[in-house]
Amino acid sequence: MREFVARHGLQNVAHIADTDGQVWERFGIVGQPAWVFVDGETREAQTVLGALTEGELRQRLETLEG
Repeated sequence: MREFVARHGLQNVAHIADTDGQVWERFGIVGQPAWVFVDGETREAQTVLGALTEGELRQRLETLEG
């Protein structure tokens, strides 16, 4: 995961290793790839099941940054 984060410049995005599956369960994730975007102010979460292009990922992150 560290290599992916460094390669794509995602150091400012929080990453976790869900080794026991609690996060998967909480957000209804049933397979990979999956993304969960949590707004830092409102704590609202959006779950995206499936792949995102680099552009789609950047757009979602920019939206969260405001």
